[in-house]
Amino acid sequence: MFATALPSDAAATIPLERRGRGRLVVEARALDGRTVRGRIEEEGFARVRFPRSGRRGRALEAVMINTGGGLAGGDASQSCLHAGRDAHLVVTTQAAEKIYRSDGATSRIAVELTVEGGAGLHWMPQATIVFDGARVERSIGAEVAPDARLLLVEPVILGRTARGERLSYGRLHDRWRIRRGGRLIYADGLQLDGDIAATLDRRATAGGWAAFATLLLVAPDAESRLDDVRVALGLGGAAEDVEPAELPDGLDAGASAWDGMLSVRLLARDGAPLESAIRRAIAALGVGEVPRIWHS
Repeated sequence: MFATALPSDAAATIPLERRGRGRLVVEARALDGRTVRGRIEEEGFARVRFPRSGRRGRALEAVMINTGGGLAGGDASQSCLHAGRDAHLVVTTQAAEKIYRSDGATSRIAVELTVEGGAGLHWMPQATIVFDGARVERSIGAEVAPDARLLLVEPVILGRTARGERLSYGRLHDRWRIRRGGRLIYADGLQLDGDIAATLDRRATAGGWAAFATLLLVAPDAESRLDDVRVALGLGGAAEDVEPAELPDGLDAGASAWDGMLSVRLLARDGAPLESAIRRAIAALGVGEVPRIWHS
């Protein structure tokens, strides 16, 4: 899932008129107790497939594909995903999204999620791998009905760690805005610029580690899962009958819950302990398994 082997070390120097654009719209709707495809739009390098093996009970699984193989300087990607009333949609990616070293232009990624009443939407892409010298800005926005469920899983690997590469310079900006019933309930942001290696080496940031993830569950019962998640990650639980535990080697983690949300932060030495922790956290959340394509 989190493999980091990849092509060219050269910066992506691409004429403006040849820079890639991709836009994808996926709408899912409920029909006779199951979820079926609604409106689908594909533009540019963005494609989506619905594997037969991806249908799990009431849920419909969609696999997003970037036919360009990654994003280079100046490319832009937009994904609009909509789970209609009582529909259940799981969205993942065919492979890790690679952000290549840039010639100076910034790539942009926008993800827009809508979850109607009684519906569930799981946004579970494979890891984003940020090459040294890459420049990318990403925004994730969601509108969730009060009785709906949204699960966000976003792993990021800084540099091709399997090749000994680390992210030393470039630009990584990440912005999350989640609204429930029209009210802003979650806002998050990350900005890495300039001498990124020095920033990541600080103990208060990453301590030299190169992989991290955020998991966010928005659901009426989200807070009830906190102890299970903490135990699964090796954090121990708040309940008196839960034994304290130790974090696995190469992993740091934290989990908290409030106001119908549960948030998990993971920081890891590299992709292997990160993926393992993500799988354990998802299992503990009780919202299903990771997408099947993660096993390929």
